[in-house]
Amino acid sequence: MHNVGGNDARTQNYMFFQNLKTIHHAVGELLKMDPTRVDSMLSDGHAWAVDHISTSADDVEEVYHFLTGVTGHVDSDTAYNSQQPQFVPADFKNHLKQMMGERIEKTETGYFAITETGRRLSKTPKSKKDALKQLAAIEISMNKK
Repeated sequence: MHNVGGNDARTQNYMFFQNLKTIHHAVGELLKMDPTRVDSMLSDGHAWAVDHISTSADDVEEVYHFLTGVTGHVDSDTAYNSQQPQFVPADFKNHLKQMMGERIEKTETGYFAITETGRRLSKTPKSKKDALKQLAAIEISMNKK
């Protein structure tokens, strides 16, 4: 009962489809930008933007896998990749976390802002938005020094 390309007001979750269109448009525009210029901007004290894209990609990917698994949709790229040998070292996730600076961590109860050393910056879980705000505040304070 939905029409992804047209008038989505007929669906109960029409904002879901509108948000997909917004994300699609924004990503398209970002990909048109000069990568060298963007990299320079990000490296100039704006690591929060990298974190936002990273966590957003994770969220979109979770929804994608949920919906494509439920509907039985087979993505040709996924099917191709599943046929290829995949090697990921057992400790890769921990290694990646050590390479990253401050980040947010998703838990069953919410999100936590995490320092480079792995220390949680709050005792209670936060919303994803609030954890990202906390990281942004840290980045700002670190760049003022």
